[in-house]
Amino acid sequence: MNARALDPSERLIEQAIALIVDGEGTSDSQALAAREALARWRARSPRHETAACEAMRRWNALAGLGSDLRSRFPAPERTVPPRRRALLSVAAVLGAGLLGGRAIHWYREQPLFTANYTTRTAELLKVTLPEDSRLDLAPLTGLTVALHRDRRVVTMSGGEVRFDVARDLDRPFSVLTRTTRIEVVGTAFTVRDRGGVVTVGVERGHVRVRRVGDPPGAAIDLRPGQAVDAGDSHVGAVRETAVTGMSAWREGWLVFDNTPLVDALATVNAWRRTPIAAPDPRVRTLRLSGRFRADDSAGLLAVLPTILPVTVMARQDGGVELVPR
Repeated sequence: MNARALDPSERLIEQAIALIVDGEGTSDSQALAAREALARWRARSPRHETAACEAMRRWNALAGLGSDLRSRFPAPERTVPPRRRALLSVAAVLGAGLLGGRAIHWYREQPLFTANYTTRTAELLKVTLPEDSRLDLAPLTGLTVALHRDRRVVTMSGGEVRFDVARDLDRPFSVLTRTTRIEVVGTAFTVRDRGGVVTVGVERGHVRVRRVGDPPGAAIDLRPGQAVDAGDSHVGAVRETAVTGMSAWREGWLVFDNTPLVDALATVNAWRRTPIAAPDPRVRTLRLSGRFRADDSAGLLAVLPTILPVTVMARQDGGVELVPR
């Protein structure tokens, strides 16, 4: 044990920094409890107050260490910037030890960039992330982006996104949906989640898909021209398909390839102010194939009874309902 570790004042300073770290790096309720604990700790004696002042001085001196990293990631439009947290390397002050390790872990876990993106009915959005990955969002889509030092994570709440991921071997790119975890390094692929199965299709590169909760060994590899559907309880078989059709909405088209009608309608309704309903299970399970204008759902409704055994009924609330014929 070295002389510094035996210094009582240093021990007190380390205790104070531990409380400061807890106050900055945990949840709101835990942070409040830690700050209250620090206030009580400071009041115990003049020596505790002196140690707390020195701990705060060291913390503030180290708080700017990561500002150069943050400056490389200017906030684009529609972002929600993360709460500014102090960046530190407590090991430089405390040396080796459990506290230093905990603080370094906390520091490394702080994202360099975060943003939320959402689209409205019939709205498209193009996003270029600070590390040059490009995202195209279809209507009624929501997601959160977090760029860390060692990874990039997108969490989708729903909708459709076409990803063109910048290659970075040191920072893998992951997409999290309700049912799946998708891992890539650099590739182009589309993810569709309209409330039913989650569909992943690869245009270029290599994507690894597994259900949330499954071990890494259960992942399925997708190559260009392949797609897979993932439900709550299983992942379907890999199929060959024209994957570019999945993101044809970027050019104003909706392309369906033997798609369950309930899923196709969820996509169509993202472009309509009044949804097309299909409450009857016999209608919902029908399969739809074809290419339709995204902004012409009236044309789709006109042709639908000629290709499927359904009748289009107008509802009193202004909506439209499909019933079996």
